[in-house]
Amino acid sequence: MTSSNSVAIIGAGIAGLSCATALQNAGAEVTLFEKSRGVSGRLSTRVTDYWQCDHGAQYFTARDSLFHDEVQRWIDHAVAQEWQPLLKVFDGYTFLKKDNDSNTTRYVGYPKNNAPAKFLAKELHVVSETTVIGIHKQAGKWLINGMEHGIYPGRFDDVILAIPAPQAGTLLKNTTSDLLHICNAVIMRPCFALMLQYDYTIPCQFDGLFIQAGLLSWVARDSAKPGRKVASSRSSDVWVLHATAEWSALHVNDDRERIAQIMLSEFNHLLMVDASIQASAHALIAPKSQSLHRWLYADAEKYLTDICHYDTSQRIGICGDWTNGGKVQGAWLSGLHLAKQLITEHK
Repeated sequence: MTSSNSVAIIGAGIAGLSCATALQNAGAEVTLFEKSRGVSGRLSTRVTDYWQCDHGAQYFTARDSLFHDEVQRWIDHAVAQEWQPLLKVFDGYTFLKKDNDSNTTRYVGYPKNNAPAKFLAKELHVVSETTVIGIHKQAGKWLINGMEHGIYPGRFDDVILAIPAPQAGTLLKNTTSDLLHICNAVIMRPCFALMLQYDYTIPCQFDGLFIQAGLLSWVARDSAKPGRKVASSRSSDVWVLHATAEWSALHVNDDRERIAQIMLSEFNHLLMVDASIQASAHALIAPKSQSLHRWLYADAEKYLTDICHYDTSQRIGICGDWTNGGKVQGAWLSGLHLAKQLITEHK
């Protein structure tokens, strides 16, 4: 590709950033559009004056050799580190050791999970706080319509949709691309994430817990991750709770305060089962602060395994974790392989 090839990428999560990086390195002129103030998508971190918390993807693994090399690059640039948490599984009755886990290496962004995304975005042209509400062709070029500022002045040869399937489908409705049918076939599910900041360290036997019963699916001591910022006291704890997709879907539009109360109550009940807390006779004190986030498109009921899709006639593509089995690795590889496909098509 050459600088005469212009590409618009909608969505500055890991898939979009991966795709943009590879295309720009191949010589294309790339513009990323992101509806939020910053990049990272679901590899996100909530930051306050006194604490921070990763409320989206909790960690990532690197089983693919290409992604392993990329993660090593992130480590070399001090934007990622290995995380070695004390992990357990709760089956509804007791806490169990996680089986077959000794060979799994987990990584997190450093000093917060959005650090790798910010690192990738440094060399890219990102138009933030722009909610793309329409794409259409004029004289063979793609135009981008943003809710906040109207039609973007640039014209593009290709458009990449690196956003969840329902959002991509909405943008594809006014096109003639068959990619719409692929997006419509994917059901994405919500997830409530409750962030809690305590003035003391909760003396439980785990830093991360996979939960197999009840309304929570995962809880983690975020402050146990490397480089995490907590309140001034070293004894402070920051936790994140993820609700199950099924429970989140049932209550997706419920009162947020009520959602937070229910999730906190479930967490307290879980902690009281923990023998470490029982032995310490430690009374659970309410968190000093808390924040609830609703991920409307957190995961897919059934992920695609196609890696990515590109409509050569319309010059439009789709990528994301939902097209490649989920996870951060899946998102990064999806964006990379879509970029490679464009580069091959337009040499």
